[in-house]
Amino acid sequence: MTYRPYLSFIFVSVFLLLTSCIKHATPQDVALNFMHAIQQSNFELAKKYATKESQQVISLYAIFDDRRNPAEREKIRQAEISIVNHEEKGDQATVTVLNSSSKKEELLNLVKESGQWKISLTLESIIPSSTGAGPNDSVPAAAPYPADSASGAAPGKGI
Repeated sequence: MTYRPYLSFIFVSVFLLLTSCIKHATPQDVALNFMHAIQQSNFELAKKYATKESQQVISLYAIFDDRRNPAEREKIRQAEISIVNHEEKGDQATVTVLNSSSKKEELLNLVKESGQWKISLTLESIIPSSTGAGPNDSVPAAAPYPADSASGAAPGKGI
């Protein structure tokens, strides 16, 4: 009597059961994981939560982050990040987070890429505006956290 067909059936059944139970990350999970990676200056991890186009923006942001002074970097690392609001519409979502160090709400845009939620950043979200404060500076689009005044960036602009 051979047990091979039965063992194969059992292994395939267990595999299918386990893979069907895998929970995909929610937009809120992705936003928090992304923000914590940025907070810790772990840009390679942050890129895993971002769209392919946004990964280039994160690489540019890493250059700006390297220029922060140690006190400013520590303030960013110690900040608490919490979800204030979220909205999901089809393959797009927004998550509003509150950064305790800046006490500002920040909006993160997410899109589904290959069935998984990813942060969608724009170049404008990390480059300070040369025109000064504008009407949308209180909630920058897709900005992980605003730069402090010590960085030389305009308030409400930048990651």
